[in-house]
Amino acid sequence: MYLSPHFDDVVLSCGGMIAEQVRRGEHVEIWTVCGGFPDSRRPLPPFARQMHAELGVGANLVSLRRAEDRAACALIGASVRHGALPDCIYRFLPDGTPLIQRGEDLWLPVHPAEGALIQRLRRNWARRLPRGANLVVPLSYGNHVDHRLTRAAAEGLRRPLWYYADFPYAQWHNLPLEAGLPPERILRVEVGGEALARWQDAIAAYTSQVDRLFGSEAGMREQVLAFYRRGGGTFLWRS
Repeated sequence: MYLSPHFDDVVLSCGGMIAEQVRRGEHVEIWTVCGGFPDSRRPLPPFARQMHAELGVGANLVSLRRAEDRAACALIGASVRHGALPDCIYRFLPDGTPLIQRGEDLWLPVHPAEGALIQRLRRNWARRLPRGANLVVPLSYGNHVDHRLTRAAAEGLRRPLWYYADFPYAQWHNLPLEAGLPPERILRVEVGGEALARWQDAIAAYTSQVDRLFGSEAGMREQVLAFYRRGGGTFLWRS
């Protein structure tokens, strides 16, 4: 069970590993944490409206991204579930202030007012996660608020966790991948050429995101290959 803060995070970071796991006969599910629709009773926050305008998708961005995610996950053979929590750009604080008012807010620590949200996510996962499932969560490389939220909620479950390096943040910032961990705390997955190609093809299915993140599909394939050659996307850390 992989926890993906947003629709693309697990496929971006672990698509090749998942393709190999599925090829070996393992069942893999990806749970998108922030997969919900914005509150229709409220106007979109200004920052969210700005992002919609930049992407040129109008008000149906979540529907579009859900469809992209289903297509991407099908390419690597993973099942997918979309959570009801909206992305941080759509959330509001108790006083009605948008959580995200400018781009810099995306990289702040989890707001204290969202502590109850962490507890709610944790309780929901505790009820729904199969007891014997391996749970894989983001390291929150890059410090995106929704990645931090996902990690914090998972770490309170009091069960063994595996961690993945968040791509493309780990590549953009040249962050250490193995971080000096002893071999017994690392699970390696041999990602072959076919799985690498499926990984890249799955990322390409996120058509609304590829140019924004990588400049072009060709640029995406080059950056994934560079990350892979560093060893990225081929192992997990054990807590």
